[in-house]
Amino acid sequence: MQRRLGSAANTLRSLFSIAACLTLTNGALAATDSAPPNVVLIISDHMGYGDIQPYGAADVKTPALTRLAEQGVTMTNFYAAAPVCGPSRAALYTGQYPARLGFERNINPHTAGLSASIPSLPRWLKEAGYQTALFGKWHLGSGPDNAPQAHGFDEFFGHHAWTIGYYDHRTSDGSPGLYSGGLVVERSGYLTDLLTDAAIEFVVRNQNQPFFLTLAYNAGLPPYQAPGLPEQRWDQGWDANEASRSDYVQMIERMDHGIGRLLDSLDKTALSDNTLVIYLYDHGGRHVVDSGPLFHGFGTLWEGGIRVPALLRLPNVIPANQRFAMPGIAMDLTATIVDVVGRDAVIPTLDGVSLIPYLNDEPDSLQRQLFWRMDSTSFGKQRAIREGSWKYLEHGHTQFLFDLSNDLGERHNLYYRNQAVANRLRNKLDAWLRALREL
Repeated sequence: MQRRLGSAANTLRSLFSIAACLTLTNGALAATDSAPPNVVLIISDHMGYGDIQPYGAADVKTPALTRLAEQGVTMTNFYAAAPVCGPSRAALYTGQYPARLGFERNINPHTAGLSASIPSLPRWLKEAGYQTALFGKWHLGSGPDNAPQAHGFDEFFGHHAWTIGYYDHRTSDGSPGLYSGGLVVERSGYLTDLLTDAAIEFVVRNQNQPFFLTLAYNAGLPPYQAPGLPEQRWDQGWDANEASRSDYVQMIERMDHGIGRLLDSLDKTALSDNTLVIYLYDHGGRHVVDSGPLFHGFGTLWEGGIRVPALLRLPNVIPANQRFAMPGIAMDLTATIVDVVGRDAVIPTLDGVSLIPYLNDEPDSLQRQLFWRMDSTSFGKQRAIREGSWKYLEHGHTQFLFDLSNDLGERHNLYYRNQAVANRLRNKLDAWLRALREL
């Protein structure tokens, strides 16, 4: 897993220099060797695997994400690092497994969060001369040592709670939840639109310098509040049993509309050819979501909880309209980003690999394992490992073995038939956890 992949940065700069000589857009040169690639990271929350069109959605229209998929790569065996928000996001920002970080549960107001003593993406990019901004959900702590600004974000507009209302911007206990920097603020408007507006304004304002933008929507988390609700309903939608699939669909479609507006802003500022755009979920969802062929959901290490969509676009570097089946995990995106921006010396310290060397020449097999551990009062003890098409899962005291190439829905437990395979994978999982304890 720690295989050295080499830097894509020099290749990128050469490609961008050639593109600059060939392309003029809106009177401005496209990317040049003096213009490092921008990075836009878009995260959605608590959604079903089959709830966007590139992954088979029928009742949800997502033309912007379809456009992104057509212009880039669609990962078909991609995973979150955890089935809940905080650990998943901590892994994405740091490139480290949640178990390595010691960050394996969601935080609450009485826990500290992700310490700024741990190096992370916004700081790496800030040190490389990037302007950095987060608009939307953080959920990794609000104190001096763990707020977004402590990690290197120049700008923050969003929320620390697991979610807030789309209209009144209050938390589930009724407290004000919307922040600008370190201050609680009041803004009028539908939250998804406010976050999109902030992201577009940031792009326009920083179009002449490299930037790292994270747009972290809370769609499709509760409260299930579709656009256009009358004010008397702004406190409703928190109970999934009273929500409808239609409410959720409208929320996702409004998010997709916002993503389309952001992609349009990159086009209008002539930045699209020089911007790595990544879209993914932080984990799977439940209740009104459609997880497609996957089983279970949020909070579990079954495929419905951890397998997520991931789309990547970087013209002239990442191929267009391709589906990519190599298994990957969120920390690979961390490694890919630092590789693209030229901070490739960071990669050997990460638990992920840069995807750039593979996207144009997918290997038949990459000898690596992906690991997960989950222990909570709500969902019980779970741990899992994936190697090739095999997945070994422990949920409670029960062992499962699945061949995902033939059983994506995890309906046929093959443990009884392939105990040698299960034992081998369990031993690797044990060894991984022992190695973490020895650090």
